Amino acid sequence: MDTFMNLQAAFLLFLQENIRTPLLTAILEFLTDLGNAGFIWIISSLLLMIFKKTRAVGVCALVSLLLSLLFTNLILKNLFQEPRPFVTYPEIIPLVSHVSSASFAFPSGHASASFAAALLFYKYLSRPLGIAALLAAFLIAFSRLYLGVHYPMDILAGAAAGAFAACLAPRIVKRFWKKADL
Repeated sequence: MDTFMNLQAAFLLFLQENIRTPLLTAILEFLTDLGNAGFIWIISSLLLMIFKKTRAVGVCALVSLLLSLLFTNLILKNLFQEPRPFVTYPEIIPLVSHVSSASFAFPSGHASASFAAALLFYKYLSRPLGIAALLAAFLIAFSRLYLGVHYPMDILAGAAAGAFAACLAPRIVKRFWKKADL
């Protein structure tokens, strides 16, 4: 396991030493801020709920985000209690000051929320909107690596948890809202 963790840390160090630039840092800090607490996804879901045609998708995305929060932040993070990369590897310099060294890394809540909503948007909205949502999810997830606050496995596990939430949410919504147009 140490070898695997060392490989992940080496990837983060590669990003830190070879990819970081002031412009890219500003862009990715902005994107990570959009993903804080699922902000962009909650706002998007609420906007979809305004229109009758997309209301069910908005409701479904909110349910998916709640499931993602439950799986990732309330269950898995507390079960695994994995430290952030910069805690285990002090040479990794985090670029986000509001991430506490006491908070847990595995799995990524940003990746989970992003994929919980984006996969539903991709499935139920127009192709351009769906692709834009997936691109945003990938960029928000990548921002967490670039900023030095998650390992690659945290991102993959978060995306998987989000995908699981996105699979469950339509079933839950259809069960309780018979007229849901999904």
